Amino acid sequence: MAKYLIRRLDRLKEDDCTIWKLFLGKANGKTIFHNPDFLSYHKERFNEHHIGIYKGDQLLGIMPMAIITEGSKLIAKSPYGASYGGIIFPSVMSYSNSKSIVNSLIEYLKTLSVNELIITPSPEINYTLYSDTFLFVMMEAGFTVINSDVTSVVCLSDIDLEKNTFTSRARNMQKKAKKEGVTIIQNAEVNTFWDVMDKTFKRHGENPTHSKEEFKYLNSLFPDDIYCDIAALDKIPIAGIAYFKLNEHVCMSFYLCNDIDYKETQALSMLVYESILKSQRNKFKYFDFGTSSVNMVARKNIFLFKESFGAIGRFRKTFQLKIHD
Repeated sequence: MAKYLIRRLDRLKEDDCTIWKLFLGKANGKTIFHNPDFLSYHKERFNEHHIGIYKGDQLLGIMPMAIITEGSKLIAKSPYGASYGGIIFPSVMSYSNSKSIVNSLIEYLKTLSVNELIITPSPEINYTLYSDTFLFVMMEAGFTVINSDVTSVVCLSDIDLEKNTFTSRARNMQKKAKKEGVTIIQNAEVNTFWDVMDKTFKRHGENPTHSKEEFKYLNSLFPDDIYCDIAALDKIPIAGIAYFKLNEHVCMSFYLCNDIDYKETQALSMLVYESILKSQRNKFKYFDFGTSSVNMVARKNIFLFKESFGAIGRFRKTFQLKIHD
């Protein structure tokens, strides 16, 4: 009999959802993206097949997952509509336990006729205690890295205004915004924030990850963890940041938006400056700016902007396993 059993978790079933949430209270490396309530904003859009790792009757790990049909293939993805996924545990797994779990997972996916498994785990900053052993075992089992993007992170313990942690460029941009009369409104109305979002994304010819209705829904579920600040000039919203509190360690700026007509005011720079200091006051360890590359192609101006505030790069890796019967 296998040491670890893989079972499906159904977030729509009360018993599964309850044990899932209880598990998250002690999980190492958890993020808001692992929360079944967060995943509910997808409604029925995906064929969800969440994974629970059990030892006997005890839940020892979870992995949010969906099975996507692409042509003739069934591809299991974690995450399937969020930034991070992967398996999380209460503590660091040993090499032998990791090997048993990975083998059990692969055998389970074979019973579902899954052809590929794609995982983007939480970066190291989201863990209380981090180990690469589980990822090593994944690679031993045949997983390969198919993407390595850089997420730009500010280590908040390093921020010291007296020692000029921010570059002169960042300090000057913040001072310019103050001189222009820019003010900050914290916990702004989503509708007001979305006015700037719409202008930003229309300029780039793109759509945001969430619709306004989806973001409102998430804000209503997690008012302390998903919210937005705006910068205003003469009461006109001209820049904004939407925050996701990933866990007790990390605050992420999920959206940065800026009205191009007011770019010279440096309102977004002032907002970022104050947001980093606020995150430090709120005892977070990291401020996660989000990715500065797309499919391993650098966005040079984005790197420059974030690095002016002391950000450094951390990999956000995506792993793929091709499963053969």
